[in-house]
Amino acid sequence: MGLYITESYKAVNGLTKAALILLTASLYLGWYGYCTVSWGRVYSKAMSDYFLGYGVWRIADNRTPLPELYATHGWLLSWYVAFQTFATLGFISVNLGYILILLLVYVAPCKGNADLGFWNGINCIFGSVCWLVAVVVFGVKFDDTFVTSSYDDPTLQYSFILAVVVVVVELVAGILLLVNGRSNSGSGGTAAAHGDSINANA
Repeated sequence: MGLYITESYKAVNGLTKAALILLTASLYLGWYGYCTVSWGRVYSKAMSDYFLGYGVWRIADNRTPLPELYATHGWLLSWYVAFQTFATLGFISVNLGYILILLLVYVAPCKGNADLGFWNGINCIFGSVCWLVAVVVFGVKFDDTFVTSSYDDPTLQYSFILAVVVVVVELVAGILLLVNGRSNSGSGGTAAAHGDSINANA
């Protein structure tokens, strides 16, 4: 099994390898950014070490041992709903893109499939745009309106930065897959045939 995985990876061209690496990175970064509550923070005016962290679906403070958690699903704040919607679409795209690139590299009937690579490229570019919209909306709207009698100094945090990285990484992966799909469409399925020979010898 390990030999098959190694040989399958070696059999694909450089663009597909690069796309696999980029989508693996975007998968981990996307999960981390989507599931953490550090898109933005507001800090307590009364306690210097106390803050609230904002995430896609939760707000949480950093008190110990029992932090306060607040759900944001159903929050009737229009821009936050837009932020959640586009972040979720981007998150789905990252996961779908990773599954499709695994099929393209490791599953014999899909190896070298130009159509699969092309549509995964479209998926990745779509996901990158969705992440970008989420980042822009949150970055613009997380401002002084979050300053209250108890909290001030709203600042963007590492989950926001990770999402920005996902925008770039997924976009590059999508472009590579589109370019690779165009080149494979003119190769007559050579890569697929080569992948089948590896599978037969495994």
